[in-house]
Amino acid sequence: MLRALRHGYDIGKFMQLRKTIPAIALGVVSLAVPIAASAGTGTSTSGPSIEATATDSSQVESATLTDINGKPSGALSVKAAPNAAPKTAPKTAPKATAQSEQSEKVFSTGKLTGEEFSSIGLSWKKDSAVDSGLTAETRIHRDGAWGPWQNVPLGLDDGVAEEAKRAGAPAFYTDDADGAEVRLTSPEGSLPQDLKLSFIDPAQTPAASASERRPHSTQPGQPDVKLRKDWGADESLADPGYKTQPSIKAALVHHTVTGNNSYTQEQVPQIINGIYVQHITVLGYGDFPYHFVVDRFGGIWEGRKGSVEMRPGTEIPAVLGGHASGFNTNTFGVAMLGNFEPNNSEGGEDTGPDPKPTEAMTTSLADLLAWKVGQYQLAPEGTTQLVSAGGGGTNPHPTGTVLDVPVISSHKDVNVTACPGAKLYETLPELRKQVADRLS
Repeated sequence: MLRALRHGYDIGKFMQLRKTIPAIALGVVSLAVPIAASAGTGTSTSGPSIEATATDSSQVESATLTDINGKPSGALSVKAAPNAAPKTAPKTAPKATAQSEQSEKVFSTGKLTGEEFSSIGLSWKKDSAVDSGLTAETRIHRDGAWGPWQNVPLGLDDGVAEEAKRAGAPAFYTDDADGAEVRLTSPEGSLPQDLKLSFIDPAQTPAASASERRPHSTQPGQPDVKLRKDWGADESLADPGYKTQPSIKAALVHHTVTGNNSYTQEQVPQIINGIYVQHITVLGYGDFPYHFVVDRFGGIWEGRKGSVEMRPGTEIPAVLGGHASGFNTNTFGVAMLGNFEPNNSEGGEDTGPDPKPTEAMTTSLADLLAWKVGQYQLAPEGTTQLVSAGGGGTNPHPTGTVLDVPVISSHKDVNVTACPGAKLYETLPELRKQVADRLS
């Protein structure tokens, strides 16, 4: 169980200051505990608060970093960026350039340590303005030592889905850690409104026994799919029932950018569970954003509830996902667990110049797509038309815009994003052929 993180102090000393406040964005009650400000890092306001959401499992605690106006809150210190110009720019300097340089600021949380967590996430008010040049970095504390700084991706892979109540970044996998420090650099010197840093420690339900698991061979062509119980889904968090839609016209491939490409097979359920808890508890989704997840060992995992059962002519003809802003209708989403954009440009562990998906991963992806594309009688090497539902964010297409896309497409084919990463995207033509071969 997570407890309030502390900033170099015994949290017990602050318990008398605890107060109960409503967490408006999440619709739950929170406990706020002030924490001391970081010393020697610049201007700071009063101490930050850690808010433990009132769930039975205490799976998330959040530190408030800005108020509703985007002003730094708590121990979020502010200082000029290292390359910023002095406050009084030389008279010969162009006015616009001087103002731009002076406005660039670095915001830092300082070192926060406490109970264990396995992922962190950044989130903010859904309709808040966000500096397009804003970047984030974190370093993690585990086993008594601080690790190196890593870039944290700030754009959700699925944009801001229609069902989301908050905007934010993907769950960033840290493995079992007990501390984090985050710093954000803004060229405009501004931060999103109601910015929060969340510490996620998913509570897993017991794995399904062999007798409890649905058989894997109930549908023709179905590959081995691990169910939600197998990654420990707490079903009490998700909306009840299924979010159904009439049919499926296309598959959209994603990557998760969860911060770690060298995860072990044993860590996979924890990473998937972190994505789940982040999206529901922090961002306000109704369920897991993607229909399926494929890991680097070739494991296929059920994401959104009902994704295994959905098929034409049944009580669940299709399930509406939350994976592509404005294009969730008539699509299903498959997320490859990892980051396939070269040279770490998406954040997290250094990906190097050629972060290709593994052969096991692409084989399982082809198996999965052949199964579902076949069920909906789609042509894997064909094209289809999707209609934008609008929504803004990563979706530049106004409501009603019709797009011609491949039946097997990716997130970047419908939204402005690097997802699914250049090295995964370049495999799609071959993937379509493999799916066609399986169906023939």
